[in-house]
Amino acid sequence: MTSFKPLDPAQNRARYLVVRQSMPTEDAAPPYLHADNPLLPDTADDLPNQLHSSLQGAQLKVLIPRFAQAGDENAIPGFLNLTWNGSRVGTRYNYTTPIDPAITEFELLLPAGLTNASGSHELSYILSHGGNPDEVAHEVINIDTQAPLPNGEVTLPAEVERDGITKPYLDANGFVLVTVPQYATKKIGDVIEAFFGISLPGAISIGNVTVTDTAVPVTFNLTAAQVGTEEGEKELWYTLMDRKGNKSLPSAYKKTNVSLTDPPEGLLPPNIPLFDDDTLPKLVDLADARMPLGIGILAEYDNYIADRDEIEVTVDGILLPAQRINGFPFYVNVPYSALAKDSLGEKTITTSYQIKRGTVRHPLTPLTKNIVVDLRRPGPGEGEENPNPDLDLVTVQGQGGNGPNVLTEDDKDQTVSVTAQVFDGVKDGDVATLIWKGVEVTAAQGGVIELDGTETDDLEWTVEWEVVDEGGNGNPLPVSYKLTNPDLNENEEFSLPQDVDVYIRPGVAPEVRFQHMDPDLTLLNCQSLRADAVLGKCAEALVAGGEPELKGKTLACTYQGYSDSAGTTVKPGTKYEFNYSPSDQEVDDGFIIKVRYQELLATQSAWGEISYVVKIDGRDVTSSHFVRVHMVGGTGTPCPI
Repeated sequence: MTSFKPLDPAQNRARYLVVRQSMPTEDAAPPYLHADNPLLPDTADDLPNQLHSSLQGAQLKVLIPRFAQAGDENAIPGFLNLTWNGSRVGTRYNYTTPIDPAITEFELLLPAGLTNASGSHELSYILSHGGNPDEVAHEVINIDTQAPLPNGEVTLPAEVERDGITKPYLDANGFVLVTVPQYATKKIGDVIEAFFGISLPGAISIGNVTVTDTAVPVTFNLTAAQVGTEEGEKELWYTLMDRKGNKSLPSAYKKTNVSLTDPPEGLLPPNIPLFDDDTLPKLVDLADARMPLGIGILAEYDNYIADRDEIEVTVDGILLPAQRINGFPFYVNVPYSALAKDSLGEKTITTSYQIKRGTVRHPLTPLTKNIVVDLRRPGPGEGEENPNPDLDLVTVQGQGGNGPNVLTEDDKDQTVSVTAQVFDGVKDGDVATLIWKGVEVTAAQGGVIELDGTETDDLEWTVEWEVVDEGGNGNPLPVSYKLTNPDLNENEEFSLPQDVDVYIRPGVAPEVRFQHMDPDLTLLNCQSLRADAVLGKCAEALVAGGEPELKGKTLACTYQGYSDSAGTTVKPGTKYEFNYSPSDQEVDDGFIIKVRYQELLATQSAWGEISYVVKIDGRDVTSSHFVRVHMVGGTGTPCPI
């Protein structure tokens, strides 16, 4: 058993003094940032002691509170030195006590470049008093360099998502509600700013909102005034900035069309003339498809905008390129491939259209019409080619001794053989009809072959001479055939034309005659001349109308003076050559060609001829008029101009 010896009062006081001196003391107060570069106020959903991004990496003023022994009268030397994450930094502050009582805190500088690393950092200092270090409380500084992350596009009301921003919507609501989606890093103090426009430099800010409750969605009202008056595709987006000043990149861009005009109204189902106006039963056949078929709008609809509205046609699920509507009626040509999709028919398909204005389509549900399509045809073809290159050319052979595809007077009054290799896929009921110079040859003339599907040899038509005679000359003269099958439908398939050289009689050009001849003496004289704005005076010659071969042709015209009535001796200085291209109407009605005065004057009293050369049926033919010319008076004076 241990025995304790009691202490006398003096000993007890000495022991108690030792105990008191060995008691732990409170650590020196922690440093804190100067008001010139403060920490942000704390929030409930973020780490405390956050440093704003504008101060991150900068030199910072740090204050150290006055320590307990600063007023020691014993001239104790010491120093203060900041530490960052346990390491000395910056310039130390040296002192010798007693320190002026007016100094309640010491200002030191935290060097630049330390506070730009993200994370939690310890700010403290060394208090060395007479060489004895003291325990110092530290301050945790949190550095956040990460910006919030946007979470996709803004959302708009369903009607705006579907139709874009329209005049009727703004008229009814006054604004468009723009909703920013919730995002994972959302915190109190975040600033959300929304924009509207086509690019950052030219966009406008719809507004900004500071988050006070992270559970509440952030919305903006895009007003009619902010939308403005400019139409077309626009974009909506937003940026996020946390309370530390870290700003995100723009969010994904929401594209929407702005249409500030009244929408198209009074639209009717598709107008398809080749189907709508067909006799019953209505049908789109092969000829319609090759024309091609047109789908569109017959009459102008309400609120049509020229140079902006486009029509977008869909055929059997195939969307055709939009086309600008430049007037009415307006039709879009439907490609054969759209009508032949999946099968040639007979089938019923759906057609539709919408009016496209910008990126908005009207009406929301396309206007539709069902049509019946039948592109089946006899022969090997399935495509849109017309004539069909899979059908062989015919060969024409007369009995007059000429080679293939040549007919002359030697073949006259004899039948002509026309042959073609039998085509693939011949079927019972197929009919091959010969076409001579664009005219179908009748069965009585030998132009029709009815097939039963067993044919393997060449097809041969034995054609009566009257067919050749009625067709006349031609070089080339086209000969082809068509295939039909009345048991299938009314579609026709044509072969390519064979070029045949036919010259069975001399070609004849329309007659040319000088006009205004002297009625008493049958002369081309001074009284025959007519005034002309370009030529001054001229003689006129009429070319008879009614020869369609002259259409699109140019006549090579010549006037020539002669010294003798036989027209064998050319008179010098009297030749005048010129060209003339008549209009189609002139070819039908007849037309005038003009001989200028100079060559007529040089002819004086002699003979003259007007003539022209032109190709008819592939060969040059000539027409001329030879007359007596008298261009001087009784005194020898020439005709006055």
